[in-house]
Amino acid sequence: MHRFLHSVLMTDVLLLFLGVTLAILVWQSWSFCSRVFRNRLCSLPGPSSPSFFLGYAWRFWTTDPTELHEEWIQRYGRTLSYRILADHCLFTMDTKALKHILIRDDVYQKPPNVRTFMAQMLGNGTVLSEGDQHRRQKRIVNPAFGSTQIRAFTDIFFSKASQLRDIFSLEVTRNRGSVEVNMYEWAHRMTLDVIGEAAFSYNIGSLQIDPTPNELCDAFQLVSRSVTRMSIWPMLQFFFPILRMLPEEQSRRFASARRAMGQFARQLIDDKRRELSQHEEKATRSRRADFLTLVVEANMKANVSPGQNLSDQTIIDECTTYLVAGHETTAITLSYFMYNVARHPHVQERLRSELHSIGTDAPTIEQISSLRYLENVLREVLRLYPAIPSSLRMAMDDDTLPLSEPINIDGVMQDRIWVPKGTPVIIPILAINRDKALWGDDALEFRPERWDALPDTVSSIPGLWANNLTFMGGPHACLGYRFSLNQIKVAVFTLLRAFEFELAVPAEDIGKSSTVLARPMRLSDPDKGPQLPMRIRACTLY
Repeated sequence: MHRFLHSVLMTDVLLLFLGVTLAILVWQSWSFCSRVFRNRLCSLPGPSSPSFFLGYAWRFWTTDPTELHEEWIQRYGRTLSYRILADHCLFTMDTKALKHILIRDDVYQKPPNVRTFMAQMLGNGTVLSEGDQHRRQKRIVNPAFGSTQIRAFTDIFFSKASQLRDIFSLEVTRNRGSVEVNMYEWAHRMTLDVIGEAAFSYNIGSLQIDPTPNELCDAFQLVSRSVTRMSIWPMLQFFFPILRMLPEEQSRRFASARRAMGQFARQLIDDKRRELSQHEEKATRSRRADFLTLVVEANMKANVSPGQNLSDQTIIDECTTYLVAGHETTAITLSYFMYNVARHPHVQERLRSELHSIGTDAPTIEQISSLRYLENVLREVLRLYPAIPSSLRMAMDDDTLPLSEPINIDGVMQDRIWVPKGTPVIIPILAINRDKALWGDDALEFRPERWDALPDTVSSIPGLWANNLTFMGGPHACLGYRFSLNQIKVAVFTLLRAFEFELAVPAEDIGKSSTVLARPMRLSDPDKGPQLPMRIRACTLY
């Protein structure tokens, strides 16, 4: 009798479990189909999905979608919709609409799954925070990125660029006049050391031929140099956050690296507080203030109310973000700068001639900024090779999006689009930067001279800097853009005056990784990770 009751009970439990599971599956299936077929963006023009369940998810996870977007623009117009999983994404090249999206950060924010996914590498710094929290963090952090403060870092830029120049000179001499280097690797090491000094007044020590093993340096390298090729498991974790609860090797490595950086930053925060409490007046400080000092100092000011200052963990997250995002994007841009001057020898020669018009090896940043052709080349590199080719927002509430170019929706020309809450919105950074409708028929060409006479149409691009979206725009525009620009100019000034650069592999073998950051890589050898093989020789023309 007891066995019979136990059997009946187990059968009931099993049937209940199966019933609940079936109900969940039915609910999820109904919800999925409802999002697929009942979304109002279905009426927008756009491509049909290659997969009913995935849409374009896998293709966009593993490749840069810019070229596909540009193909769709030709077929469907400049504002369209396509599907990733069950969500209809809004894609637009309309600059009026993009300006609205970038300015209205109360409505268009980074999707929660993006913020959670990226936070395991960056922490919850200003880059990932939204709303009131973002404004609070930005108010404390912003003074560290002022033009005066960035100018004070010029000696660090020159010191590290000169150190790299001397390393290259030694290797050129050892190899009888020329040497092959991985330019990306050395740019990465130099910018990492710059960030260490500028952020903490700390020498990370990665800029040497045989760097000493260092737990902190290894942590920086791991977090900033995440996988070069995207795989299925990270994609599943991205789209289905519950899977992040499962143990996985890369997540454990990220957590360990962030703990190492966090312990390091926490100790420095305590040191900075003690230092600032002993020297309350700025005038008593004998050395340049680093990023952490400025943030801690701003956080301790009397005019910051207790409810508005930042916690130690938030400051640690700001430091992690500054370290990872700040040096990696600069290394990528410097690499593509050298790639382009190597591909265009006439550009390299003209630029080197201009650099030698300054009669000192250590000019002021104002002298370097006066070099017009250097500015033109840098703008062209950043236009065509943004470190982040596209970005993603989500409508956190229903909204009406204005258009400068009306589109045909169900036979009616509309100058506004209804955007439902939860809609993913693509910010097409690279596509806008090389849009022929804005830049002209030569938009895909590397032509620094274009910056001497820009078409009027590019003035509508809502970017922070130089009529492009590389540093984004609106309240979430890049805070550290001046830091990056000045560092690149100093590095170019120092290296191009000393060396001639050429590619060590065919130009067509250099591509971009399909991760969030578009790092240079060899298409014929992607498993080796980011790389830019270049041959350098001493410059003897001047």
